[in-house]
Amino acid sequence: MVKLASVRETRMYGPRRIRDQCEDANAGLYLVATLLLLVGCVLLLPGYHLVTVGLYLVLVALILIVVVNLHDLYAQLAGFDFRLPLVTLDPQLALIEIAAPLVQALGGILYFMGTLLLLRVGRGAFDADDVKTVTNHAYRLLIAGPLLWLLGSIHNAFQVYEKVDIKVQLLQKTVAIPFLIASTLFVISGILAAENWPSPAAAIKIQRTAAALAIAASTLLVVAAIMNAIRIAGMQQIDRRGGSLEPLRGGAQEKLDHEREQKETLLDKQKYAAPVDIEEGSSYKSAVVTAAEGLNEES
Repeated sequence: MVKLASVRETRMYGPRRIRDQCEDANAGLYLVATLLLLVGCVLLLPGYHLVTVGLYLVLVALILIVVVNLHDLYAQLAGFDFRLPLVTLDPQLALIEIAAPLVQALGGILYFMGTLLLLRVGRGAFDADDVKTVTNHAYRLLIAGPLLWLLGSIHNAFQVYEKVDIKVQLLQKTVAIPFLIASTLFVISGILAAENWPSPAAAIKIQRTAAALAIAASTLLVVAAIMNAIRIAGMQQIDRRGGSLEPLRGGAQEKLDHEREQKETLLDKQKYAAPVDIEEGSSYKSAVVTAAEGLNEES
């Protein structure tokens, strides 16, 4: 999962002159992560006998997902100069621009920890007495991570805009809905995999079902990642044409602009009205004093 790139005026993916490039890199990196996650989940199927390789791919994908979300969180905070008090004026700023990428990153970290524990169990890194306990903890983490993804997906689904082009908002929903369904499927998959089924035959079928749900969820993430890249391209076109993007609400945008203007004015005053510091005994002062004495003598 990933926090959707904002259509707010304040988005700041890197310096403004290379913002589009950073935003495209963010979306592309997430697409690569979803593809790795899909391949990793496919290799977890019993028939491939490549569970270890699949887990490694899942780990790499989760690292990329966490990095993308942390980058997105930084971009959102930098967009309004890290002035957290502004969230009191714009609740959506706190619930979506800040909370969503943070929750998604935490979910990725928990999922990574659970996957890593399963990998270590498979490689015999724990004693026989500890295997069951560690495995149970791993499956709990595999449920907790997608639950946080689900929470972040709900945040994304409730993004409401007033000034953005309707086409971009429709593309927004084509991304948010697959995210929501995918995170739900991951939660169900984790629950099914964590259950201790009494019958070995039933356990095998349930494990296959859990793997199939994870594959379906990963496929939806790939689709959502592709749509997200398309949406970002459309948003950037609107920005280049001088179209209207969504400002901060509740007076937060006006307050941010006012504070930035005050800061720029102060910097200009400091730059152009800085006093000249002439030290005693300096060559410049000596030259001025000598010139003044010469003029007095001539007069």
